[in-house]
Amino acid sequence: MKLNQSDPEYIQALQLYLAGDWSRARGAFRALKERYEPSPVIYLHLGDVEYSMGKLDRAAEIYQEAITLQPDFGLALYKAGVCLHRAGKLEQALKCFERVVELKNQSHAMAAYFVGLINLFLGRDEAAIEGFSHLRRESRESRIANYYLAQLRIKRNEFPEAIELLQELAEQTPHFAEVHYLLGVVNYRLHKITEAIQCFRKALELDPKDERSRSRLMQLTDVQWP
Repeated sequence: MKLNQSDPEYIQALQLYLAGDWSRARGAFRALKERYEPSPVIYLHLGDVEYSMGKLDRAAEIYQEAITLQPDFGLALYKAGVCLHRAGKLEQALKCFERVVELKNQSHAMAAYFVGLINLFLGRDEAAIEGFSHLRRESRESRIANYYLAQLRIKRNEFPEAIELLQELAEQTPHFAEVHYLLGVVNYRLHKITEAIQCFRKALELDPKDERSRSRLMQLTDVQWP
């Protein structure tokens, strides 16, 4: 018998989960699993319960059972990736997130973020750029991709591309001191000394404890900055 999502016991299991009653929710979903034919939705919820209880490995295993039943289940793939990432199993997590991006369905923008982040950590700059670029295209309202892409462009000495990314980010987050510091670095590398000084001053104004900006200003102006 296929899962009936109007079943009062299914609704109650969801309510227990939403109320944070993990133990009873797990029991309720396990009972539903025994009553109905294998359902990726039930496995998804069981995975959610185990994740909420801090059992990352077990949650990842259960999400995998949902994926086995429905290979294009983007949400289960994404959640499995999150569990594996938190457990430090980066290569396995990367495969899950890459698959979500390929599917172009549920959670694929955030999956692209993790693709970029994991590849950045693993030193795979080209793959990281691809992941963050995908995130930037799919989630224009979020500028986190700009931050990581700018760092990668600076690392590759691609300064015009970096400054465009940072200027966009500065417009959206004008009080983010790190952005102004990076703008200062890029302007300096482009031999725009006046602009670099302005950026380092802004960074220091926003974060008076930023010794990097203070040191840069002293080098460029020969002035002791407070």
